[in-house]
Amino acid sequence: MKNATMKAIAEEAGVSLTTVSCILNKKNLKYSAATKDRIYAIAERLKYRPNALIHGMQTGKSGMAGVMIPNNTWFYSQINSGIHDIFSKSSTLMLLNWNYKCFTDEDLNLERSIIHQMIERRVEGILLRPSFEGFQKSYFEEILERNIPLILVDRELAELKTDYVGTDDTYGGQQAAKHLLSLGHKRALYVGADKVSTSHHRQRGFQKKWEATTGKQAEVMNSEDDDFENELSKILKKKKSRPTAVFCINDSVAGRVISIAEACGLSIPEDLSIIGFGDERLGHVRHDLTTFDQHPIQIGQTAAKLYLERTQETEHTDTQSILIKPQLLIKGTTQKPN
Repeated sequence: MKNATMKAIAEEAGVSLTTVSCILNKKNLKYSAATKDRIYAIAERLKYRPNALIHGMQTGKSGMAGVMIPNNTWFYSQINSGIHDIFSKSSTLMLLNWNYKCFTDEDLNLERSIIHQMIERRVEGILLRPSFEGFQKSYFEEILERNIPLILVDRELAELKTDYVGTDDTYGGQQAAKHLLSLGHKRALYVGADKVSTSHHRQRGFQKKWEATTGKQAEVMNSEDDDFENELSKILKKKKSRPTAVFCINDSVAGRVISIAEACGLSIPEDLSIIGFGDERLGHVRHDLTTFDQHPIQIGQTAAKLYLERTQETEHTDTQSILIKPQLLIKGTTQKPN
């Protein structure tokens, strides 16, 4: 197998190296069927594999896609599965890596380093879920200067105009409000995260629908505040004015809200209806949580298809923002208020 080269095939077949190259690369096939069959048979017996590095230098195409999407949760693993489904059918190989956090300059430099390493390995494009939404446009200047297609997934960047594939979060917020209003709820709370754009979109959709129906806005809290649990406990203990329903940015926050509510002596959903987001199937949440299916596999597949379009087009077209509508899954944590 060490000698499984075009030169070795040419020597055994008694033909020129050019002949072997043309036949194996399916170029200028003016050769007889017997010659082609002999070359293919020798190549198969020697287990010949083309050198992707050399092919990439010759064509400028590596066949590699840089994928910077976390794989540490069910949601993101499903997105990556969707990407893999499409790439595996197109001879595109995923180079998967990611940055877990973005709390220090060292964390941010790690993300930049990963991007640079992907460029050095000649990825043809990058699918990226940014770990931090405050990145400046200059952070990605090398990608932009090299005209490498960049598609953001699940999280947008305000400073960067590029392709995006994610959830229609505004629609999700509207559907959450619509469901709670249909049950007869009059007082609601939205628990989000101030530094996350998806949270703002979900809040906007929820508030717009809630205000249009009730004439007033729902209360809002930031789950990332240091005193969040104490402040929420105070609100929930006000029997006459407390909300009867809470819509949360995601299932993990919904689990926290349930724990705080139960510590205050409330029953779910009899005293407080809860809606999460993401259908994360968290083991520590013992309730059958009403939530949203974001169709993560479809998000991944859509992003991968857009990637293939971008890497194959000769002229860059206008950027696209593709939003997948989430599906409300009504389960055991919402009901009519008492």
